[in-house]
Amino acid sequence: MGARNDIAAYLNHYRYAEQYGKEEDVCALLAAQDVYGATGDENAFAFIRKYYDAFLLDNGEIRDGLAENAADRVNGSRCLFLLYDKTGEEKYRLAIEKTMDCLRGMPRCERGNFTYQEECSKEAAVEALYRLMPFYMEYETTYDKKEKYNDIIAQFETAQRMLYEEEKGLCGQTLLSSARYLTALADTMDCMSVEIYEQYRKLQDMFKIILKSVLNVREKADGEEEEALVAYCILKACRMGILLKEKYVDTGMEIVEKLLEKAERAEGETMKSALFMAYVQYMLTEKEAEA
Repeated sequence: MGARNDIAAYLNHYRYAEQYGKEEDVCALLAAQDVYGATGDENAFAFIRKYYDAFLLDNGEIRDGLAENAADRVNGSRCLFLLYDKTGEEKYRLAIEKTMDCLRGMPRCERGNFTYQEECSKEAAVEALYRLMPFYMEYETTYDKKEKYNDIIAQFETAQRMLYEEEKGLCGQTLLSSARYLTALADTMDCMSVEIYEQYRKLQDMFKIILKSVLNVREKADGEEEEALVAYCILKACRMGILLKEKYVDTGMEIVEKLLEKAERAEGETMKSALFMAYVQYMLTEKEAEA
């Protein structure tokens, strides 16, 4: 399909992976959730529900075995909160609790952060934040009285010290890894109660610091995924009020437009899931500007 086809066409043509929690599927599901949250589009909600109903049993377990790893299971379960809130079906609530049990059992490094595939490198720290923290934050906000907010904030603070130094900027991080870290921050803040202002502000400040560093070295970007994630984060942060629209929104919109042009020039190319996430933010930004 052409990159500029509408969101409904993308969702209608999308084919899920055979394994639960694949990252491409998660990107598409989260984009659909953003569409539904902003517009109430029932086609987007049906897209989400169809995915989970294909994988979940009535007891909340995943059909035909688990995801490839525990982190994928957690990341893949992020839209369950919406499904349970809108339908009240117990299997979604059971799946949320089983996923949270999975997260509680995740290994941690000596710094106290969750690890990804039991590695303790900077890259593994970012992957753990990217895949685990948004679900963790939404669970704490929705069901656990925000009791583990300190743990979540502390893990981001530890990662920030690993990834960034004030005088040097980003500490040897790839742009893709930095973009995924920004995505983890944006998506976690999106699940957080802004009433806990001091902790919310900590994440907001960290986001701005890393974004500034990323934009300073963006000309070195050599991949579409990192560019798409940066655009996604910029536009989402503008829509959330984290960034000033007059300062940042044009940058985010321009990145998406350039990526769409590349996709259109490639014969038979379809919009990749990361670009679809950014494209949804692009369309919602346009819609809000027109309102």
